[in-house]
Amino acid sequence: MAAVTTVPLPTLNGVWVDELGADRESVAALLDRVAATGLPHCLQMRPGCEESLSDLAARRGMTRTNDVPLMVLEDASGLGDADPDGLKIERLAPEDADRHARLAAAGLEAPDEYFQQLMTTGVLRAVGVSCYLGEFDGEPVTTGFGVTIGDSLGIFNIATPPAHRGRGYGSAITVRTIRDGFNSRARWAWLQASPAGFPVYQRLGFRTVEAWHCWPATGV
Repeated sequence: MAAVTTVPLPTLNGVWVDELGADRESVAALLDRVAATGLPHCLQMRPGCEESLSDLAARRGMTRTNDVPLMVLEDASGLGDADPDGLKIERLAPEDADRHARLAAAGLEAPDEYFQQLMTTGVLRAVGVSCYLGEFDGEPVTTGFGVTIGDSLGIFNIATPPAHRGRGYGSAITVRTIRDGFNSRARWAWLQASPAGFPVYQRLGFRTVEAWHCWPATGV
């Protein structure tokens, strides 16, 4: 699958390969189409994909970075119920998309305009999307959103600005997203974990299915 969001971050444009026997030429053709946009992009693939795909990335000047853990949670019964004292979590209306975008940018330490471009009112209106923001003493401190498709819940943009980390806010917003998804129609949740988020999700009961290889394009 190839996807282009137009946001100039490598992991938001690129080609994702989930077939172990994927055809090299097909992957190359998709990469050509993405690269033609001039945007930073990446190639992500499952472990076990043909070595020829790694060679394809290397020949294009792409450099493999840290692998990206794909994690799943199939049983929400072990999640805690209590939010950190004083934390208030609300589900955002589509018209509040900018509140999520600003806080996600601060928490993920990316330019604000990137997330304003990505997280729009239209996205929050889409079927299956739920978005949350947590405040402490009236100050926004954490945010995240989920997308339910069929019986699966994808979790994205769990973000807490540096000044508010280490207080359980990220865990709390993740738990709220999971509980609402499971109370709807989801039966399992999945996410791709950052190095900082990985131990948080482990404590919540997520397990690593596999670690995807990530090859961002350089010199774009």
